[in-house]
Amino acid sequence: MTKTPSSKPAVGTSRTSNVVESVIREMTREAISEGAINLSQGIPDEDETPPEIKAAAKEAIDTDSQYTITWGLPELREAVAERYAEWKGVSYDPETEVTITSGTSEAIMSTMLSLAGSGDEVIYFEPVYESYIPASQFAGATPIPLDITDDLEIDADRLAEAAKRARILVLNTPMNPTGKVFSREELETIERIAFEHDLIVLTDEIYEHIVYDDDYLSPVEVGDLAERTVVCTGMSKTFSVTGWRIGFCLAPEYLSKELRKIHDYTSICAPTPFQRAGVEALSLPEEYYEELSDSYERRRDLLYDGLVEAGLEPVKPDGAYYVMTRYPTDETDVDFCYRLIREAGVAAVPGSSFYTAPDAEADWVRFTFSRNRATLEEAIDRLIENRWW
Repeated sequence: MTKTPSSKPAVGTSRTSNVVESVIREMTREAISEGAINLSQGIPDEDETPPEIKAAAKEAIDTDSQYTITWGLPELREAVAERYAEWKGVSYDPETEVTITSGTSEAIMSTMLSLAGSGDEVIYFEPVYESYIPASQFAGATPIPLDITDDLEIDADRLAEAAKRARILVLNTPMNPTGKVFSREELETIERIAFEHDLIVLTDEIYEHIVYDDDYLSPVEVGDLAERTVVCTGMSKTFSVTGWRIGFCLAPEYLSKELRKIHDYTSICAPTPFQRAGVEALSLPEEYYEELSDSYERRRDLLYDGLVEAGLEPVKPDGAYYVMTRYPTDETDVDFCYRLIREAGVAAVPGSSFYTAPDAEADWVRFTFSRNRATLEEAIDRLIENRWW
């Protein structure tokens, strides 16, 4: 067959054909292009990072710039195991049950690719952080979304019915984008269903230290759920180092053994200097975590009140650093967000990006309050001054 210079080979697979690039990152690019205040992506300001861990990273560049063991720097794995035993009351063997990954996203992807496959089903609650959807598809599994938009509460009967056919249940607590914190009663229901239907639980707890009441529990603190749970978390949000890409993956050995196979051949190891800085980060006193939550709670209240003043309808979160809000126009959420960037100079994320099947009628958008107080105040002023709704 004669090929012309313009002919192109067929590319893509069934696992990637329905996947689109991240809408969150698209909104960040648009904000940069238009000079808008970026309240779309959860990026803290540089001065949020503790100076002592920055210093540790700089020092490590001069002394520790080569590969670590694939599973991570031994000192960091030991520190992770020690701290999580204190925080969650579960003991993990740093040699076989703690893996340092290239961010929490890689921990989630490695878990999904290793533990789900063709014919499996993956349950998650919507609105959901957008990466769980392609992670399921990349694994060849079928996503099973359970919508909890109306009251942010799980329906035990619906979950039990879905669990009959499922392999993995994905939890995110505190939840992005809504800030929902799963209650003890909900987690006890999840534990019962997980054992009844032989589910593996993948829990994303990257916002575990950004909570605004005393009711937060990790799923592994409930009953025997730790026996079948992979905990994915890391440094990004707790220490305001989203670009360092240091994740922690904690799981029983039989699960860790599988996910480490994917991690090994995709990442080799996480960035060594930042792993070294992670040891320093995990030595910070408990007061650091208390102030972290207090600081974000103040910013949550500032943005929430500002959105109300601007004529929007926000829902106050119990954790994480995002606010979902409804807007009172007939525009699609995508059109509203692009107009918000260009006319008000503030970037948000369309709510439809947090659903497997985006609803053209969606009227949700998500703002982050990960920025400093001055930036949030300026964003609120812009919303009020440039309001068209």
